[in-house]
Amino acid sequence: MASQHRETSSSFTIKKINKSTFVIREEDAYKEHPLIYVKNHPKVPLIILGDTGCDEASSGHHVADASSIICDVRIANILPSNQCQFLKENIGLTTLQDRYVHLRDYIENYPVEDNGNAPLNPSGHRQYYIICTHCHYDHIGGISQFLEGGTTEIIASSAGKDFIESDLETHGQFKYIDIPAPYYNVTCWANSFERLKWPLWHESEPRPFQTDLGISIIHTPGHTPDSIAWYDHAEMHLSCGDSFYEEGEDGMPIIFPPEGNLIEWVFAMQKLLVFVRSKNARAAKAAEESSKGDWVEVAKRVKVSCGHQNAAEDGEEMLAALEKFSARVYRGDVPVVKKELWRGDACYTWRDEEDETKMSLKAPARLMDDARRFFNIDVR
Repeated sequence: MASQHRETSSSFTIKKINKSTFVIREEDAYKEHPLIYVKNHPKVPLIILGDTGCDEASSGHHVADASSIICDVRIANILPSNQCQFLKENIGLTTLQDRYVHLRDYIENYPVEDNGNAPLNPSGHRQYYIICTHCHYDHIGGISQFLEGGTTEIIASSAGKDFIESDLETHGQFKYIDIPAPYYNVTCWANSFERLKWPLWHESEPRPFQTDLGISIIHTPGHTPDSIAWYDHAEMHLSCGDSFYEEGEDGMPIIFPPEGNLIEWVFAMQKLLVFVRSKNARAAKAAEESSKGDWVEVAKRVKVSCGHQNAAEDGEEMLAALEKFSARVYRGDVPVVKKELWRGDACYTWRDEEDETKMSLKAPARLMDDARRFFNIDVR
């Protein structure tokens, strides 16, 4: 993610991507560098969070051995950052912890320059809606910190309910990093194209007067059975989780775990492309009708943001490029550049280094074989 604002006192960086939405990048211990989306809703006292990251800062942001230093984390949190830096440089204290290494603390207390030097949610006065694009550890690892106090709502895919509830340790990949999965209750199992409302209505309670938030949930199974995207109608902003992204500075392929499905993914991505094209066409028509004389109104276009690497890119262009790239992979036109045994599966990585595409794909070979059989593609 380019043009980020980096602060030495935090394991997060932040950038404003539209009038109401910020993207936060976490410097995590697993080098996932997840992108977390924060929308400060303009009509109701609500913060909408697209995922919560890992909640595990990289070693450069933690106290390595607190017992071996005079100035421990408590002092580091009190001293101004310039004084902490002086101590580090002059008396060898290289293990001072950054002030902000937990997402909720960062959102509620960190002064954001593009937000008038105020925190995104001062003192936590606004309620949280957490949209889980899927249940992998780098997307729900920080969810527990939002369960203390207040009335946080957690939204996930209704189609992925069994996947989430049956074995979160495995399906969330927590067992591979040797940490326990968080315990939480999904309070809204959202259907595809369901529009979120505030406050949420729970069947055990009287139905309240509700405000339409202008946020639609879209099911996008493929990366995982519970994958979802969410669309902000007012901002024309589509957040897609890990369904796709460019390699970016981390050289990260689009990854499919053993539970992935390359057949469902094709249809889910085609659905998103049709959806984005329809929104762009409607905006273009409205702009044309509003243009008068020599004044031409420029139509707004859908921006797409991903769980890694890409934020606020042209959605139609990126999804069209993804469609072409994935079709070439399925046809066998993109070479395999790596073969490995990964979590019990023979896994391939496809990348065309001579092509202009900025994408690569990593998946168990059996998933690709299933997809090629389904689409009747014979690769010899």
